[in-house]
Amino acid sequence: MRYLQNSLGLVCVVLLGICGCDAQDRNETFVKSRLDFLGTYFAGHGEFPWVVEIRTQESQNQSQQEDWSVGNLIGPKYVMTSCSAVSTFSNITEFRGQRYFVKAKTPGLYKVMYSPDFPYQGPRWYINTFSKWTAHTSQLKTGTRQIARMAPHPQCTPHSFRYFFGIVEIAGEPIRPFRRFINYAPAELDTTEIRRKWYFLAQKTAFLPATLSTWGRTYSGKYSQTMLLHYKIKYKISKVKWTECERAFSKYAWHRTNLIIKQENETYCMQIYDPANSMGSICDHDRGSPIIWDGVVIGIVVTAVRFEFCSLLNPVPFVVVSTSDAVVYWTNVERHVLENFIDNSSHVFPGLLALSISPQFYTMSIYIWMAISLLLLPLFAIS
Repeated sequence: MRYLQNSLGLVCVVLLGICGCDAQDRNETFVKSRLDFLGTYFAGHGEFPWVVEIRTQESQNQSQQEDWSVGNLIGPKYVMTSCSAVSTFSNITEFRGQRYFVKAKTPGLYKVMYSPDFPYQGPRWYINTFSKWTAHTSQLKTGTRQIARMAPHPQCTPHSFRYFFGIVEIAGEPIRPFRRFINYAPAELDTTEIRRKWYFLAQKTAFLPATLSTWGRTYSGKYSQTMLLHYKIKYKISKVKWTECERAFSKYAWHRTNLIIKQENETYCMQIYDPANSMGSICDHDRGSPIIWDGVVIGIVVTAVRFEFCSLLNPVPFVVVSTSDAVVYWTNVERHVLENFIDNSSHVFPGLLALSISPQFYTMSIYIWMAISLLLLPLFAIS
């Protein structure tokens, strides 16, 4: 038996050596043969329910996708994302060299779109909180909100990845939780625990990779995942050596304002897990995308390759920053919610405490059965 196993193993090795493996060179034939399997990257309906889109007002205009970003809903009126998603960097020339200024983007040019899976359609559902038997509050799983303010972190600078965060304040009606479909980003508020998770991720990344969620975009190459366009998608990602990002520095959006790329505390280089056998690429329009490990958000994407290098043929590593310096966003939003909504939270957020979620419909059967029951009640009392 052992002789037979050894013989079969030798035959397999010989065949692999003769035929080769497309996954090694990742050529166009390899990519084209796997376009049919891109559906494996669809995020489940309602998976990552806090991931939203920050888009320009002409959201159907695909040519503007490089101005779009990914956001993380952390409260009823607040979205956390990267600094470059909410601000622009301008420079002036001084005697000592270039000096950059961080300026917030104009909020009226952008909007926030949320959805369990696709931001352009969604059935209307009705939530019955049973506060009143006849009360039905309509709520869309898919919606759009205008933006009141876009603010970079006070210490954000185009020369440092640390504090490279931004916040978006929603104007008007808040985005209410809708059980299973719309919710707020799970966070670890203990910075020591966040660092611990990053440490163990580095040790276990080979067999327990992290997850990244974003929205489907187009690629610069010929082969683009058009079937995933606009849909919420996900990737398995792993931590790699910082030298991988250093080699790709000239392709990054970070290269526009920097001469070098420097690793700082809480900054990591990551890559799609098993890139030789995976389809997809993380690019600069994915900035703000959350890194999820052990059930919580532990980081976001801060920079990646520009669109001209965004290709299925050659996925390039990208830079992420830990959320340990963004914990203050969660704590401040939590305090805001408690101060403003604690007295009547079931009314403000009906989806959070709803006892049922179902399409609204009206029927006379319940009234007929109620009338019959009332008529039969005296008979049962006499008997």
